[in-house]
Amino acid sequence: MKSIVFISDTHCGSVYGLTPPEFQREHKSKMQSEAWNAYKKIVDKYKYPDLLVCNGDMIDGNQQKAGGAELFTTDRNVQSECAIQCIAPWHAKKILMTYGTPYHTGSHEDFEYNIASCLDAEIEGRLYFKCEGLTFDVRHKVGLSSIYHGRGTALLKEMGWDLMKEAEGMSPKVDVVVRSHVHYHVWIETGNKIMFTTPALQLSRGRFGSRECSGITNWGVIHLILDNGQIAGKDVILWNLTENKPKVMKIK
Repeated sequence: MKSIVFISDTHCGSVYGLTPPEFQREHKSKMQSEAWNAYKKIVDKYKYPDLLVCNGDMIDGNQQKAGGAELFTTDRNVQSECAIQCIAPWHAKKILMTYGTPYHTGSHEDFEYNIASCLDAEIEGRLYFKCEGLTFDVRHKVGLSSIYHGRGTALLKEMGWDLMKEAEGMSPKVDVVVRSHVHYHVWIETGNKIMFTTPALQLSRGRFGSRECSGITNWGVIHLILDNGQIAGKDVILWNLTENKPKVMKIK
C-alpha cells in the first residue's frame, strides 16, 4: 500500500500564487495568508506520503506579456526558493516533478530543474512510473475547454494516444493519465482506465483568472492510496477560498 499526493500550478512569484509567509506582501497578505493557511492544513493532514508528484508550473516566471505587473519578484531564483518552501513541508519519501510551460518556467533554461536538484527530486518532461501495480503517465500540459461537457475530451484523447502507442510497442500499458495546467479538476473512469486533471494552487484572480478563465476553476490537492493494482482511497481536496470569490460592487 502506498500514498501519493499530487500538487501543481503553485505559480510562486505571482501575488496570486502559493506564497509562504516570509514572501507575502502587505497589500495582498489577506489573500495570500488564507491560501497558505488552507494549504498548511492539507499538508498537516496528508504529509509524509510515499510519493509526492509536483506536476509543473511551480513558478510564475517573469510575465513578459504582462510586464511583471502581478509578480512580487521577477527574480526566478527567489521564486524557486518560494516553491521549495512550498514542497519541502510534505516530507515525502520520494519526490517526482515534471516541467511546466516555458512561459512560466523558462524558455531558454529550466528553473524547475534547480528546484528538483535542491529537493533531491527526479524531474522529466513526461513521467511514466509504476506503483503498486498501476502505471501512471504524468505530464503538465493538456488541452483545455471553456465548455463544461468538453472538459473530459482532452483527457480521453491523451488516453487514446497512450492506447495507440501501446499497440505500436512505443510506450508501456498506461492505467492512469494525470495532467494539470488547466486549473480545474476532472476525473474520468472508463473500463479499467483512469484519467484526471489536478486542481491548481494559484488563486483564480488577476489578469488570467478574471479575464481569461471560463467556468469553474479549482484550488486544491489530490491524495490517493494505491493497493495491489487499485486506487483504494481517493481524497480530492478542493477549497472554496473566500479570497478566490469575485467581489460584488454595491452601488448606492
